[in-house]
Amino acid sequence: MKVLLPISDELFGEALSRFTQKHNWPEGTEIKLINVIAPLERQPGRTKEEKEKVFQNERIHFGRVLSRIQTRMQRKRPDLIVSYDILVGTPTAEILSLAENWQPSMIVMGSHGRTGLERMILGSVSFYIASHAPCSFTIVKIPDSEILDIELDESDLPNEMKTYV
Repeated sequence: MKVLLPISDELFGEALSRFTQKHNWPEGTEIKLINVIAPLERQPGRTKEEKEKVFQNERIHFGRVLSRIQTRMQRKRPDLIVSYDILVGTPTAEILSLAENWQPSMIVMGSHGRTGLERMILGSVSFYIASHAPCSFTIVKIPDSEILDIELDESDLPNEMKTYV
């Protein structure tokens, strides 16, 4: 069995990790953690150099996030085969493309739980994927009580943000 876990941030990563660790997967299930970052031209910054710096910092940051989640999952569930990858593009296109090519049995995603006008304006990646996925789909909602229960240290922040802390 193959399971795709798109992770947009550390908060969802932890929630998806807990869900995955508790779920009764067949032994040898492959879990692929992914994050999708915007291409260089869509990164914030006025110059190409600024955009490249933000792009590289984002790659490094999410590499660390996914690596920590992978390590934790493998420690708690050694019967699972866990890998990760960082993709470049738009989240919906990259997730659906990987789902077509890798052919997972299921996609498991988190949801911000946006409703009404907020969802119309901001959109919903998980809603779009759920309606277009070529396989089963599960949404893991993070309880509001957990949203504030996250610990960060300075190493979790991109360098650009450290000047504001």
